[in-house]
Amino acid sequence: MTLFFQQLVSGISIGAVYALLAVGYALVYSVFNFTNWAFDAFMVVGAFSAFYALASFKLPVWLALVVALALTVAVSIFVETGAYKPLRMRGAPRLYMMISAMGANLAIVNIINLAFGGAFRKFPEITAGTFTVAGVSMGKMDLFAAVFSFLVLGVLWWFLQKTRQGLGIRASALDMVTSGIMGIDNNKVALIIFGISGILSGVSGIFYGIKYAVYPYLGSVTIKAMIASVIGGLGSLPGAVVGSLLLGILETMISGYISSTYRDLFSFSLLIIILLFFPSGLMGKNVKEKL
Repeated sequence: MTLFFQQLVSGISIGAVYALLAVGYALVYSVFNFTNWAFDAFMVVGAFSAFYALASFKLPVWLALVVALALTVAVSIFVETGAYKPLRMRGAPRLYMMISAMGANLAIVNIINLAFGGAFRKFPEITAGTFTVAGVSMGKMDLFAAVFSFLVLGVLWWFLQKTRQGLGIRASALDMVTSGIMGIDNNKVALIIFGISGILSGVSGIFYGIKYAVYPYLGSVTIKAMIASVIGGLGSLPGAVVGSLLLGILETMISGYISSTYRDLFSFSLLIIILLFFPSGLMGKNVKEKL
């Protein structure tokens, strides 16, 4: 039973990080109806920025995180204005948007690989050690990652539900053409969404780098977030969180009780099973009700 609760806590922590990315996928898809494949590049930018801010420039932890997130947001907005906006303004098919996203992703990741090399880098120690509650050992970093991730998601929910800009995003998700006619600046909405995406991917990249290592291809984990988003219902923000937690817990349970070798097999199997019985995902909704 102790192993079960330890794996459960670890699964929630991993699922929370997946949730940041999955919500980012769902947010972009809900408004622009395409999948932003450049998220793994944004993760890499966030992880490398935080690593060098701490290891090379010896900045305080809070300042290093702010710098890393600011750089990630800047790169995300640069990709939006340089790779997506020109296509969107021309009314290009969403397939072209996805191809452009793949190209931006490959370019950024390979530039980082050429500039910094492919070596694995270990994050400077920030929060180490464990503590025990009722016989269950929990890593302090895992707990912090989970709490901080849920805090970020909570702030995002408040922003979307309670602010004027959030109302504009939800209106654009319902119908971008009509919202534009009603006076909502869709280009401004795009900047806000990709700014949010930069924050979400940057935070997840930093936590993933702290938990494992920092290297140019750490963003490959975004495929798990994509799976989680589809399981929950692509375009549904609550569904993205539920799918991420479900996937994170499943992976840690499989690793703990069977073998980590089969973790990905069970992840993709879950995706297939969910789509067989719930083609729109667990919480997938009509396009007009995605947010």
